[in-house]
Amino acid sequence: MEELRLQEELRKTRQELLLLYEIGNLIRTTLYLDEVVYLILSAVTSHEGMGFNRALLFLVDETGTFIEGRMGIGPKHPEASPVVWKMIEENRITLEGLLDVYHKAQKNIDPELNEVVRQVRLPIEQSYGVLPQTVIQDKGLLVSAEDAHHALGDRRLAALGIGQFACVPLRGKNRVIGALMVDNVSTKKRMAEYDVRRLTMLADHAGLALENAQVFGELEVTSHQDSLTKLWNHGHFQTLLDDSLKDAKVHGRPLGLFLFDVDDFKSYNDSFGHQDGDLALEYVARTAKGLMRRMDYVARYGGEEFVAVLPNTTKEEALKLADRLKSTIGREPFAGSGLKRKITVSVGVAGYPEDAEDKPKLIACADKALYNAKRGGKNRVTAFASL
Repeated sequence: MEELRLQEELRKTRQELLLLYEIGNLIRTTLYLDEVVYLILSAVTSHEGMGFNRALLFLVDETGTFIEGRMGIGPKHPEASPVVWKMIEENRITLEGLLDVYHKAQKNIDPELNEVVRQVRLPIEQSYGVLPQTVIQDKGLLVSAEDAHHALGDRRLAALGIGQFACVPLRGKNRVIGALMVDNVSTKKRMAEYDVRRLTMLADHAGLALENAQVFGELEVTSHQDSLTKLWNHGHFQTLLDDSLKDAKVHGRPLGLFLFDVDDFKSYNDSFGHQDGDLALEYVARTAKGLMRRMDYVARYGGEEFVAVLPNTTKEEALKLADRLKSTIGREPFAGSGLKRKITVSVGVAGYPEDAEDKPKLIACADKALYNAKRGGKNRVTAFASL
């Protein structure tokens, strides 16, 4: 009897090790961060993988002081059916085919759940719940249903109906870079310390894959950045606008675009020199980036001209944001090399679909609006108006 029990345990251990090997190979098939995150979560929730109902992944931010929601797979509430698993089950897709599902879904996985997850941002302090504690203590935790509400540390997570759950650290080479949270929201199947151990083994593979993807992403970002302002460069702006327009058309959403230009920049350069001119451009770029929302893209269009792509934003909303940008830049004198001087910008705003339905026309509309703002006296915001 004892021999049979040991053989069964050995069989299960071999299965788990084989599964971890397969998952480890799977998450090394890409270096794009969101794809790695998706594959990790899919491996945790897939019936061919670990089979948990829901998984949420969080990463430590650049400053090392906050942990932020990155992605989740699973239902938003117990009665909901996860979109991704419906597609996978209907097509009998194996672990190797998971990345195809991600692209066929246009990277829009379980949107209701992710709308919640991406709003979560917690300070890495013990008092803010189990996510920061997992990072600080660098160990997996199993939290009972009775303690879950208090342990979550965020009302948005509490609204997801999380009962008993496990949370394990995602380790890079020298530090914890995030945390993985898992529960069985639909089946209510209880988890044990054994589940925490196997999640921890997966998380050790996952953490290194995530860290490699982050390094790759940083290198890729640098190649798409303007060297002076650290905004996106002109070439990458074109790609971002293409992708944003495609998304707007598929989902029937609006898109805002505005071009903004530093007023009288040539005379500024002539009067104060090109070094001060560079400082002025950096100031405008920094201010614009600080004002934009997380979903927006800001790029250097060329010279003293900049552009902002505003997904899921109406023309009216884009006008308000453009006016706020103009007012903020012009409010305080800019200190160049010791002397304070006023900098202003003019802004031209256009919107999809009312002004144009393709990229060249949309840019042309924003450019025309910018020209009218300049001609109308500068330091102003003008919307494109078709005649």
